[in-house]
This record gives sequence, C-alpha cells and structure tokens, in this order.
Amino acid sequence: MKTIWTIEPRDPLVIRDGRPFGPVPGAVAHALSFPFPSTTSGALRTREGLGPDGRFDPNQIERVLEISVRGPLLVELDGSGEIARWYAPAPADAVLLGGAKSERIRLRRLVPLKFPEGMDSDLPKELSPVGMSRLDPSKPYSHASRFWCWSALEEWLVNPSDREGVHPSELGIGELPLDSRVHVSIQPETLTGAEGMLFRVEGREFLVLEEPQKFSRFRRLALALEAETSQVKPGVAPMAGERRVVFWRKSQRPLPSPPAGLIDRIAQEKACRVILLTPAEFQKGWKPSQLLQPKEGVSPSLVGAVVARPEVVSGWSFKDNRPKPTRRLAPAGSVYFLKLEGESEAIQQWAEKLWMRSVSDTEHAARDGFGLAVLGTWNGKLEFLTREESDDEKAS
Repeated sequence: MKTIWTIEPRDPLVIRDGRPFGPVPGAVAHALSFPFPSTTSGALRTREGLGPDGRFDPNQIERVLEISVRGPLLVELDGSGEIARWYAPAPADAVLLGGAKSERIRLRRLVPLKFPEGMDSDLPKELSPVGMSRLDPSKPYSHASRFWCWSALEEWLVNPSDREGVHPSELGIGELPLDSRVHVSIQPETLTGAEGMLFRVEGREFLVLEEPQKFSRFRRLALALEAETSQVKPGVAPMAGERRVVFWRKSQRPLPSPPAGLIDRIAQEKACRVILLTPAEFQKGWKPSQLLQPKEGVSPSLVGAVVARPEVVSGWSFKDNRPKPTRRLAPAGSVYFLKLEGESEAIQQWAEKLWMRSVSDTEHAARDGFGLAVLGTWNGKLEFLTREESDDEKAS
C-alpha cells in the first residue's frame, strides 16, 4: 500500500549544489532552492533499509532501489502535523508584470505563437515560438511567487488567462528563506580554530514567518512524497548535509487529483499542457522522448515549450561506492504544449494515467521521482502576436 510521508526539517536543511566546496579559506556551501527528488528518495530508501541495530543493511540495496517515489512536493502542515495545503512550483507559462513595488500585478500567459508572414527562426520546424499574445512593455515583477498554492495552480490548469489586479499573496509564497552560518575549521591536535579557515554553510528554512513585521504566525512547511514502504517508521532521523534533524510522519491526505472537468476538456480539445512538478531527466536535454511516444491509441506531438536554464544533479552511489554521473535536468515548472491525435475516450484514459506520473525518459529517474507532471488545458491553436495601442495612439 502506498503511503504519503511528510518530512519536516527541525533546522535549516542543507541541500548543497554542485559547486566545489573544500578545505580552503572562504569556501561557501551554496544551497539549492529546493531538494532534488534523489535527495528525498535516497533518504526514504535508507530509512526503509535500516536493520534492527539502526544501521543500513547493505543486503537491502537491490530491494530498496526498486521503490518508486513520487515527489517531493512542498506542503504546509497544520497544528497536528497533518498536511493542510499543497504547493507546486510556479508554472513557467505564467508571467507576472508590475515592477518591484507594485501591490497589484498583472498575470500574463505564454502561448504558442504563429509566425508572421516572412518571419522564421532557428527553432526546429515542428516547434512554434512561445510568448505573450499581446505585447506588454511592463517590467517583470521581481518578487514573483516561487511556489503556487494548489488552488491557484488548479485555476491556472483549467483556465489559463490574462488577469489584472492580482495580489502576489493570492498565488503563493516566495523562495524558502536562506539561513547562512559561518564556521571555523578545527585543528584536531589542539582542538582550536585554524587561522583564517572560515567557511560558510547555507541551508533552507521550513519554518517561515507569514507576516514578518508582526511575528504573529508561522507557516510549518515540509516535504511530501508518496512511496510503497514496509519498514519505514515515523520518527526523528538525520537527512541531507550535516545530518540535520527531520521528523518523518505518515499522512492521511492523498496526492491531489485532477480538477473537475479538466480531463474532459483535454479529451474534447485534443490538446494539453504538461507541467513539471519536479525536475525531469530527458535523453535529449530539454525535450522529452517517452512522453511523445504513441501509447494507448494516442499520438502526442510537441508544438511548443517553456523551459528555463537546465539544472545539474549528481550525487554519491552507495551501491557502487563512487560519484554518480552528472546529469542535466529540465527544471520544475517547465511547460510543454502538446497536440493529441486519437479518439476522445483514448485521450481521456491517456490523460488520467499521466496525471501525477513521471514523464522522465529513464526508468531510474522515474523511480527517483524526477519528472512528476500534471496536465493543463490548451485549445491547440497558434495565436497571432498583437500590440495594444497606447493612449496617445488611440487619441489620434
């Protein structure tokens, strides 16, 4: 039976990126903005393989590596430690405009565009450029939400449309706060600090002030993942860098299901958006392969994509006792616009099976939780780029 687990860090969680960090003065252990799925799946498998003495049993390696994990996703906990709210990475096809000091901002959607006559690009011929269908000279909003609350995401999945007067708090929350601590290297002979050997370690905080100016309410944030486990027990355990303490708890809340009417609209329009909730590993870099394979009577074709710069992941293999190969990932929030060929009933079944499943190309990455995806509506039509007239132009 699959179980939803929440992992609540007690202290700032050290999830270091791949930049070198060695015994040199001024070294900095830079923190990722959010843990990779391999971090949480590795922690869960380690906990699943513990022996009676509390140590990991090497004989369990092959078994625990077969455990499929979905996540992690950011969640907010209530007073009892149960999941009160789900969050998702901000979708890349949503652009917030309004400058740095705006209290109300504009939400603009990105869509596949039709080339004007006589214009071409270096994109692959089957792809269309993706952008705003209406030019807007406004500056990007500099404090855009890094994580959207699930209700805002559902609305965007079902009805992606330009909106005016949006308050940033309606969408979600920003980056997890960064905790930075300075340490000194200790000489083992004298147990005193080494001259000039200062270094800094960064971590991400999960206990966040909702209103910093009032110090009145905290958000208890945590990581949530789903897996079929038999030996994992709730309790306290170390995790990630510096073995910071986290609390493992079982949750009774299932992963979010598709919003009402979403699957029917996708089947009717024979087109959709695929949004990544976790970074995905594709053999062709930014472009998925398995996702575009014909399955169950449905033939998807890629029309456009919104993908930010790649993320890089590596790690350490306890099975092989050596570093894992470096891999490039399409970041969470990436959006792929697909047209779907097939009968409506087949498309409906295809969409239902794809919801909250991995679209990574490799089986190992899928088991780790890379490429978890949800679906959104799209009418399947290319739009023309238009420009709104200024007030002076309208007056003339």
